[in-house]
Amino acid sequence: MTGLFKSNPRRHLRKLIKQKKYDEALKYGHDIEKNLEHDPDVAFIIGTVYFMKGDVKNTLSYMNKTLEVGEYDIDALSIKASVYLNLKKIDQVKECCEKIKEIDPKNKALKEIEDELKKMGNI
Repeated sequence: MTGLFKSNPRRHLRKLIKQKKYDEALKYGHDIEKNLEHDPDVAFIIGTVYFMKGDVKNTLSYMNKTLEVGEYDIDALSIKASVYLNLKKIDQVKECCEKIKEIDPKNKALKEIEDELKKMGNI
């Protein structure tokens, strides 16, 4: 069974997350990251674990790594916008939303973020 995980580390990482083994997922993610440092999927998955754990600094760091490779990754932009929304950094939220609009103006996450901005009186 370990051979399967070595040939598909992303699958093993997702399995750990599904099992809510976040600390183990981070450890494994950082181990495989060394060999897959330019893989935006690994960066995104690690960033998502940090997001679930409420670690704002590392979430933003890994979403930025993801966006370095794929500037218009809607999921990474949505998570980044959500973090900035919680931090009440409205200009950064709006910047992420503008990029999402360029790609998918009817995106569900975009609508939810914009609704939150309206509630805060920022749109």
